[in-house]
Amino acid sequence: MANRKRHQVIAFRVTAAERRQINAKIRQSGLNQQEYLLNTALGQPIHVVAELKPILSELRACGRNLNQLTVLAHEGRIQTVGLRAAVDALGKAYDAVNALLTSEDKVISHGDL
Repeated sequence: MANRKRHQVIAFRVTAAERRQINAKIRQSGLNQQEYLLNTALGQPIHVVAELKPILSELRACGRNLNQLTVLAHEGRIQTVGLRAAVDALGKAYDAVNALLTSEDKVISHGDL
């Protein structure tokens, strides 16, 4: 839908209290007003993740570690690597992010990793 030009306008009136509630939800979502209202009206889920930064930080750290091990292996400085801990950490991070897509109102925190 993002590639189509939008020419139609929909407008409606709300009370000041309703506007404050809507604005608070828009801010919490991280979307702009149009994206939020369009997604809501079309029944598309809006997932708000309060603590995604620690999860992404863990994923980046795992990626850096794997890159460093790959460089060492290519240089011939290491022959074998025990990747069980890295695989387990990546699996937990993947499961945590995947849970966001399959569960409603679930917030994943750093402790879940």
